[in-house]
Amino acid sequence: MPAQEWEAIAAFVRDVVRRGFSPSRNSRQWLNRISTVTSMVAWAVEQGLPLEVEQIFHPATVNRYAVTVPGLADATRSCRRSALTALSRRITRVAPWEPPRQALPHSPVSRPYTSEQVETLLWWAPRQASVVRRRGLAAAVAVGVAAGLAGAEMVNVGAADVRVRGEHVIVTVSGRRARQVPVRPAYREAVLGSAEHAGGGHLFRDPVPRVEFVGEVLEHCDLPPGLRPVTSSRLRCTWVLVMLQTVPLPVFRDLSGVIGERQIVALSRSLERRPRRSWMAAELDALAKAVPW
Repeated sequence: MPAQEWEAIAAFVRDVVRRGFSPSRNSRQWLNRISTVTSMVAWAVEQGLPLEVEQIFHPATVNRYAVTVPGLADATRSCRRSALTALSRRITRVAPWEPPRQALPHSPVSRPYTSEQVETLLWWAPRQASVVRRRGLAAAVAVGVAAGLAGAEMVNVGAADVRVRGEHVIVTVSGRRARQVPVRPAYREAVLGSAEHAGGGHLFRDPVPRVEFVGEVLEHCDLPPGLRPVTSSRLRCTWVLVMLQTVPLPVFRDLSGVIGERQIVALSRSLERRPRRSWMAAELDALAKAVPW
């Protein structure tokens, strides 16, 4: 930068850096700060803006600088916009910066049910006070634990989507994650029972309710405290935990539709590590010849 151009903005740049950044003994850090602010201020002056904090460090100006200033790599543009945004929030008083966004906490991964708890839920289903709760709890437990359906998928399952193929029952899931899911044999009768009670319609009710209906019904069911809260995600997690221990990951992916990596990792940590005997010769041969599914 020509000396004359620097002298015109030097005092302003130094004042902004002192006010906007905490002191540091790291000379390289100070040089980076001064370089970033100098580039921003010089660009603003070229755009015809006065040396005025509220105008130069306005949200729209900072964004326009980061997007349009020539000669920067995309990663550098992103870093500069982030640094200048943090600086601008500290030194401006009138510029319409939004308050810093508070990070939203991740909801904890649902705790799966044991097989005994699932049987208890199914026992309570026909003992609910209303038809809506009886039918809703039975359907949610059946397709959640037996086939791993999410809440938005449960409400769209109709009796015609439950088919018997030999000794097995298959649930057809429609929508964005359309797929066919074999039902866990232990809950075959529960799924068939829900389909029968639907009378040819949808398992939950007709017409198809909004997705919040599942949570509302489960929340108001009369159940022992040890089974609460009953949610579609907790029922699905019960199925997920079993499938992770049973089928190869590519098969699990196809059966589950889509499931977040964070949830898989969290659930896999709760898997019980079982001591096993030494590998048998037939098992070693099978592993050696293994091919992807």
